[in-house]
Amino acid sequence: MEKLRIYVAAPYNPTDCNNHGAARIAQKNVDRVIEAANHIHDIGHYAFVPHLSHYLHIHYSCKSDRGAWYYHYDNTFLDLWANAFLYLMPSPGADDELQRFKKRNAIEVNGIWDTMPVFYDIKDVPILTI
Repeated sequence: MEKLRIYVAAPYNPTDCNNHGAARIAQKNVDRVIEAANHIHDIGHYAFVPHLSHYLHIHYSCKSDRGAWYYHYDNTFLDLWANAFLYLMPSPGADDELQRFKKRNAIEVNGIWDTMPVFYDIKDVPILTI
């Protein structure tokens, strides 16, 4: 098996909390996906972490809220780079990304149709190396 390029989907935006709590919840969500990505790297694959855009957004050099630009940025990797998908937790964004990936996941290789894998648990990602 060759290395997979796994798009990691999970909640980013906090819901039902005050502004002070929102920053903490967003950071917790980012940390959860980074942890999954490091595991993916440790077992021999590549991970794309859309949540890392958080750091682009909060950096002092970011002069404006790019809003939907972040979705377009993430979808570029989802559409053109990812050949596997990890659905860590449900959220409106992760659900949309999963549907987008599923719509384009059928591929033809040497005349044989196959589908790119979707994992619903980090433990299901195959181990290449330890």
